[in-house]
Amino acid sequence: MKFLLVLLVLVVGVWFTQKGIPWIFKGILRLAGIRWKSSPLAEKRIRRFKSIRRGYYSFVIITSLFTTSLFLEVLVNDKPVMIRYGDQVAYPAVRDLTNTWCFFMEGPLTTFDRSEDFGIPGQGPLDYTEFARLVENPEAAFGPIVEKQKSDISELEMEIEDVRMEIEEYEADGEEPEEWLVEDLAAAEKQVVQLRDGLEQLASIEKVFLDGGAGVVWPLYRHGPYKNRLDLPGTAPHDPSLYIPGLTPARQGAMLGEQVDMEYGGRLGMRITAASVSGDQSPLSADTKFYALKPTTDSGPVEVSGIVIVRKVSEDGFSGEVEILSITPGETLTAGLKLSTRFLETWEAPLGTSDAGIDVLPLLAYGFRVSVGFSLMVLVAGYIVGILAGAIMGYYGGWTDILLQRFIEIWGSVPFLFLIMIVASIVDPGFWVLVIFLVILRSWMAITYQIRGEFYREKARDYVQAAIGSGVSDMTVMMRHILPNSMVPVISRAPFSFVNYISSLVSLDFLGFGLPPTDPSWGRLLNQGFQFLTTSPHLVFLPVLAMATTLFLVVLIGEAVREAFDPKVFSRLR
Repeated sequence: MKFLLVLLVLVVGVWFTQKGIPWIFKGILRLAGIRWKSSPLAEKRIRRFKSIRRGYYSFVIITSLFTTSLFLEVLVNDKPVMIRYGDQVAYPAVRDLTNTWCFFMEGPLTTFDRSEDFGIPGQGPLDYTEFARLVENPEAAFGPIVEKQKSDISELEMEIEDVRMEIEEYEADGEEPEEWLVEDLAAAEKQVVQLRDGLEQLASIEKVFLDGGAGVVWPLYRHGPYKNRLDLPGTAPHDPSLYIPGLTPARQGAMLGEQVDMEYGGRLGMRITAASVSGDQSPLSADTKFYALKPTTDSGPVEVSGIVIVRKVSEDGFSGEVEILSITPGETLTAGLKLSTRFLETWEAPLGTSDAGIDVLPLLAYGFRVSVGFSLMVLVAGYIVGILAGAIMGYYGGWTDILLQRFIEIWGSVPFLFLIMIVASIVDPGFWVLVIFLVILRSWMAITYQIRGEFYREKARDYVQAAIGSGVSDMTVMMRHILPNSMVPVISRAPFSFVNYISSLVSLDFLGFGLPPTDPSWGRLLNQGFQFLTTSPHLVFLPVLAMATTLFLVVLIGEAVREAFDPKVFSRLR
């Protein structure tokens, strides 16, 4: 079912990218009174680009994934899309999505939901997981609470009865009861009244849940990039629960044998002999890591008592000697304990967790959006600045060209990394700070020289001289006549610059001079992976794979664009 939902989301993303966004864009232009009509040459280039299948399909994949990532808050999040309790309705994930889209404002929508408003006593923030548990099985959730409340009331009533008898004894003897005794009786009677009122309130709340008056709608994946996976057993980082050949071990079972040295109680660092027979009859191999699973009756994830590793395999291959690597505090490894190379079900943590216990899947998804969005911002802003500077240099020439060239040469000699390190030591470089600094420092300079050369060449054309002779302003000549005929190198270079900016962000995050620690990032995940390279290689492999795939697809787009816009495409030697 999850696979079908994921497929449906991707199909909708492709459709919205290819059909929905162009339709919205054209509608906005029509409302603004602008008629969009492409030239025959542009149509021919687009058809040529679509004929290069590897580049066109890469373009569809990248744009569709990025468009889909704009809605990640309602697709991959630890907050529900909608919660309902009686007449009270809230949309936590939708609020997060709105706050993300309105990045130019300081959190236009509050994300606080009070527990009391949704049937859970207390003034603090609502625990969405607990609320969902109440919705799924209210009888099992409310039953223990009601029984404990009744038990507390019964014990308190017995205590009140004892205090009353003691007071009556004092009065029978003609003595005044102790003041503290009277005060305790009044406090206990008041507390009983409060508990009974609470029990009635709890019954009314339970009735709402039992009658279907409460509901919750979760995103496609119920974990986000900011919250630790405290629901998982064991310690972080967790290995991927999804089987990845060459990265995660195949599922193999075993059992801790009868020869456990009970004198040491399975103490850490002691070698113990175990008749470990694999459950699927496959032989053991040295250096295989097994998790000792604690028996549990709950339907949730199993609990891990410890971790052992096979050090020596016997001649038959089905038994051997294991060594304890770690033990959960308060647990003991005993004979007959079940062992397994993997203890999580397939979709509990499909790509594992980071060293902080944060799910890797949301980190990769949100990191993709951050990386691609960052590159787009830098690309657009840098190209606008570079095109304006190159146009001025190429159109006016002379001292204007010479002075700007000298300025670019001096500015280009400033070491980028050292300057970022200085800035990071003064302020925390957020997303927009990095965009601005990368644009100011380097992203505009490379395209400037190409636009300058194009303007020098086009300025000598007859149509430009005719426009100047007819009294057209310099800005109109530059922007309306020369620039459209100088865009081929801009469009051809853009995908390769895009690759460079993604690599720059990942590198800065890896070195610790990029985005804040709370923001999802491929580079920071990669940095964590190198600290756990031997025990958790997925923290290196997965971000590298995500980045390599993205860059590869963008390079294919760049090659296809360059070939589609090449005027000599039909005159090459083959």
